[in-house]
Amino acid sequence: MCNASASPAAEGRLAERVVAAGLAGIILPFVQFGWLLLVAALSDDSRCGHFGCVGRLADAWTVGNWAAVVLAWPLLHLLQVRPAWPIAVLAPFFLVPIWELADVPVSVIAGVFAYPLAALVSAPRLSWRRLSWFWPSSFCSALLALSSG
Repeated sequence: MCNASASPAAEGRLAERVVAAGLAGIILPFVQFGWLLLVAALSDDSRCGHFGCVGRLADAWTVGNWAAVVLAWPLLHLLQVRPAWPIAVLAPFFLVPIWELADVPVSVIAGVFAYPLAALVSAPRLSWRRLSWFWPSSFCSALLALSSG
């Protein structure tokens, strides 16, 4: 059965999950940048075209996106988010539309929004009636962010 209200301890754990997921969303772009620097350092300059290795770096950025998604579960687990796998599984459903609709600077901060939202959606024993304000405001915020870019 669904409880109409959550206990203060459960709300505190939810807040910790959301904050830790946001922290993971902040850390994962640094993993992407590390991957990008590694590819740039190890690339063979003789195979680059007229504009340098921009094509390889763009490909490395795409691979870095998916590497960050794969590394999200161990990072969330390291940050003491339990269970971590629902967040790691749900976050790409929020990340991929942002990656497809936005340019690179916005996609860097996409994890800051996607991972906490996935933590909120996948929260165990959460009363959805208490979050009735969240869905319309997040939808309007997303529309405003995408229309301004």
